[in-house]
Amino acid sequence: MKGKIKKHISKHIFFYSSILIFFCIVGYGLSNIKLEASDEIYNFSNTYKLLNGIDLYSENNIIHTPLFFYLVSLIFKIVGANLLVFKIINIIAFEILIVIIIKILKKLDVPVSKSVIFILLTIFPFLKDLFVVGSNYNNFAMLFGIIGMNFIIKKDKLEVKVVEQGIISALMFATKQNIGIYYMIALTIFTIYNYRKEIKIALKKLAGIYIIFAFITGIWMVYLAINGQFYDFINYCFFGLSEFANKNLSVSWADLACYLIPFVLVIGVQVAVKKFGVSKESKLYKITMFFTCFMFVALLIGYPIFNPFHVKLALLPAMILMIYLGNSLINQMEELFKYKIIKVIIVVYIGIVIIVNIGLLFFYISILTNKDYELNYNDAFYGTYLSEEYKNKFTQIKQFIQEKEAKGQDVIIFFDEANLYEVPLKRHKKDFDLPFLGNWGYKGEERITNEIRNFSNTYIIIKDENRTGQESEKVKEIIKNEYEKVGNISEYEIFYKE
Repeated sequence: MKGKIKKHISKHIFFYSSILIFFCIVGYGLSNIKLEASDEIYNFSNTYKLLNGIDLYSENNIIHTPLFFYLVSLIFKIVGANLLVFKIINIIAFEILIVIIIKILKKLDVPVSKSVIFILLTIFPFLKDLFVVGSNYNNFAMLFGIIGMNFIIKKDKLEVKVVEQGIISALMFATKQNIGIYYMIALTIFTIYNYRKEIKIALKKLAGIYIIFAFITGIWMVYLAINGQFYDFINYCFFGLSEFANKNLSVSWADLACYLIPFVLVIGVQVAVKKFGVSKESKLYKITMFFTCFMFVALLIGYPIFNPFHVKLALLPAMILMIYLGNSLINQMEELFKYKIIKVIIVVYIGIVIIVNIGLLFFYISILTNKDYELNYNDAFYGTYLSEEYKNKFTQIKQFIQEKEAKGQDVIIFFDEANLYEVPLKRHKKDFDLPFLGNWGYKGEERITNEIRNFSNTYIIIKDENRTGQESEKVKEIIKNEYEKVGNISEYEIFYKE
């Protein structure tokens, strides 16, 4: 019986690995239950608004290419639109990402069981940074990139196929423009390197990839133009980049230190070539060069906000190479895995990860099924916990807005939490719902400053604290100097101009 079970598991190893991975991430994916301003909320709000008739770009200051928002809004139409669905979509996408990484490692002769263990040991310590608090569209873009790398890696060779890579490059660019561009740069470098002895073939392949990329990209750009969104798309997604980079540069030196990993890996392989006779024709060397082309270009993903999420996302290709090289090294110490203590440590570690995730899952379910839970499936924020503090502030802001709008006066919420109030109120104020530097297009701060100066009979609610560091202090100063302070709602200040 024991032998049959092992044989069955071995035959369906990917299926059982997928289940294991699911129970190692589902709790973390749902654990960020408190409703608060975050990238998750911003991305959900933009998608939710699209579903409810607010066009991308022409009516919303979105600074990323549109595929993620269209895909998710389509899913919303089918299964319903709320934060729980949004979280589940992110869980599924990350699940697929990990499974594709396992497939890549299997092609590189890393057994699936070891791949799962290595992933749990290397990638999962960064799970919160990569998955829970990150921007969902980035994970979607990286998913396409990992699929593209998987297409190149064959069992016994590395091969660039034009149609595959043209489509993947277009999908990545359509999901997040900079990640798509970085992938194409890396793909170009690798294609030239891989076919360096047949440069005409390399150039033909690249020409074919660029043509397919341009054709697919051209189709949705024409669609944007027909719908009057093209200029705003270019303005928000490209013309605002300089302001975003110049005014949002931030560095976490502890996280940036992780950028040493790719250098250590490459130097280690070069040492192996010189000191231990590893051949440049060996699979290990070729795979290292393949990942080198992608992982160093991927480091650009961290710029200009070198925070835990962007740094860990940028290191994903390097983590895959690290697992591959680590497995190659450990193969020389195979006896290590025969020690019972090592097996026990691995089993206990995986057990703890599963138990924690299942515990978080049941905690999450208990909140949603509690009779006192206030939201229903049709509420936008279903799947989150509304604190008493938030409910009190929402009630006050709702009442204030309704009173002023009844008198023909406008009210603008100008701080990072705006969507927490605008979405349930079904309001939309375009550039003011996400008032971040770099989210306003070309010379956006100057344009918004002029708009605010020209408002009349308008109330603006601001928060003095700049939690993200991305809000415009200049605009806030204009409001404070040229508007009259007329009151407070909690920690928010209310200003008015006749």
